[in-house]
Amino acid sequence: MIIKAKLNTCFILFCSVLLFTLPSQANQWGKLFDYGQYQNAKISPDGKHLAVSVLSKNKQSLVFFEMKTFTIVGGAKFSGKYEVGDYQWVNNERVVINMVKRRGWLEKPVFYGELYAVNYDGSRGEMIYGYQSGEMQTGSAIKKKKSTMGWADIIDILPEDEKHILISSTPMSKTGERTPSVFKLNIYSGVTRKKLATSPVPFARFLTDTSGKLRAVVGTDKNDQEKLYIRNEDEWHLIDSDIVGTNINPLAISASGKYLYSLDNHQQDLRGVFKLDLEDYSYKNFFTDQEVNITSVEMTTDGRSVYAVKLDDGYPSYVILNSKLEEAKVYKDLIKSFPYSEISITSKTKDGNFYVVYVSSDVDPGQIFLFDKKQNKLMFLFKYKPEIKTSEFVQVEPIEFKAADGQKIDGYFTQGKATTKDKIAPVVVLVHGGPHGVRDYWNFSSQVQYLALNGYSVLQINYRGSGGYGHDFESAGHQAWGSITQQDIHDGYQWLVKQNKAIANNVCIMGASFGAYSAIQSTTLYPDTYKCAIANAGIYDLELMFDKGDIQERRSGLSYLNQVLGSDQQQLKSMSPVNYVDRIDVPLLLAHGKEDERAPLEHAERLREALDKANKPYEWFILDKEGHGFFNPENQKAYMKKVVSFLDKHLI
Repeated sequence: MIIKAKLNTCFILFCSVLLFTLPSQANQWGKLFDYGQYQNAKISPDGKHLAVSVLSKNKQSLVFFEMKTFTIVGGAKFSGKYEVGDYQWVNNERVVINMVKRRGWLEKPVFYGELYAVNYDGSRGEMIYGYQSGEMQTGSAIKKKKSTMGWADIIDILPEDEKHILISSTPMSKTGERTPSVFKLNIYSGVTRKKLATSPVPFARFLTDTSGKLRAVVGTDKNDQEKLYIRNEDEWHLIDSDIVGTNINPLAISASGKYLYSLDNHQQDLRGVFKLDLEDYSYKNFFTDQEVNITSVEMTTDGRSVYAVKLDDGYPSYVILNSKLEEAKVYKDLIKSFPYSEISITSKTKDGNFYVVYVSSDVDPGQIFLFDKKQNKLMFLFKYKPEIKTSEFVQVEPIEFKAADGQKIDGYFTQGKATTKDKIAPVVVLVHGGPHGVRDYWNFSSQVQYLALNGYSVLQINYRGSGGYGHDFESAGHQAWGSITQQDIHDGYQWLVKQNKAIANNVCIMGASFGAYSAIQSTTLYPDTYKCAIANAGIYDLELMFDKGDIQERRSGLSYLNQVLGSDQQQLKSMSPVNYVDRIDVPLLLAHGKEDERAPLEHAERLREALDKANKPYEWFILDKEGHGFFNPENQKAYMKKVVSFLDKHLI
């Protein structure tokens, strides 16, 4: 059943713990880009302790609370360049943490596959996987823990096993194309037991059944195709691509062990849930929406079963797939309790009496609640952005329109807060990156809210080439980056003018990555429409993508570029705005991170050189330690302050 958000009379009990309460400071819009003081929270299996990711001196650490009193009983904080990433309770006393590290030349911390484990009281902290984890263990009968030049991903926390988790270990390489192996890892000693399996394909994602047994793996081959293998009698068996799709994403094995559920678009346009019979290999559609791809799935907190899917046809909606599961019943009630919101269960107790719940919306960056199932009560724990009142944010409106050729296009409009009551606010067309497999959603965006609160309406378009609307819609943007995608964006703005939500030509186009490409390309195609363009981390010379950047380093990456861009050099030149700066007659703001590996700085430098030769106006905003997009909050603030100043100069 599809559940749209409806109000319920669920009782909300607000927690009075001062630790989670901060005073509101109105109109501090720059605070939108600050890290949240408190991040994810997860409850221990026995319900006695709560782990909360907390910001301390601009680094993420972990704090443990005793649930009865909400007093701090322990924590984990790393020295040097390390900090806490994602984490999981693996038994009642111990948490395994993904250690992330700040490289000296980058602001954004990166996960290198290193795992750290610690008890809730802060004791027995141990690096259990990674190149720094090796050390001599005392006692001649105890196996030595080894340093591993590899990358770990947790496959299964093995709740039946108090001492081990199941991990994949990928040997380090520049491109990540080496095949991983599967091990049981001791969460106390860091010792790995014998190798259980090795993937037959790189970029592997392993799947276990409801008992924790390894059953399937999917990976990406050199042609950028997904390959599915099923494990029988300790051997991998390839499932022919005639049986399943080439973009299959396995989700779960049924409790009976007979079926594998997956996301796929096999022999159909839209991506839905499919069911593979593991006995006769028949493959059938289980659920597909009529309008959009499935956005995401809700898994049980042990990661072994799927019970719901999320759809984004305008506002988010949900489909309960397995109403027999207790988590599904709780989730259904939560959806009704929080209208027009995105909801996920971060963790629950083993007995199912307590759930930690994350809730967000277009005007809410996120809140964490504790749900007491027995009492049917929700206890508020904390907000992600408590400094600004939710009432000050601007609602996001789903829209749809017809492109010039009749194709239905979806998007979102956020009305800017105009200084004069009857004035129509100027518009920023904010183009998402990707472009393929990516789309805009009805959700909270600090950038969108910052622009709207500063008086600029924001238009977001899911142009052809975007993900989410089926294979045909996405592939329509292949080898058409510089043409049809830009026309869809332009048509969206013209529709907005006809709706009296925008004034003709009082608009600036803005974006990052592909969005930056669109911003510059659109000014060459529609010189009389846009008054200015803002481009961050952009690609401006499509031929350069085959020579520089991290995509072309992988064989699958080259296959992807050939598919979406083509190999015709004349066509690549014709779609590269660096070759048509003579058509640009509006001011530009060009921003970039010097350490960008996806879209190297050379793209911006080539564009700047061409602009200089043509004597075209532009502003230059380059940051030394940023990569593909800006991560540091102070850098984001500086950039958005520059953006608004630029808009104020060029829009009415």
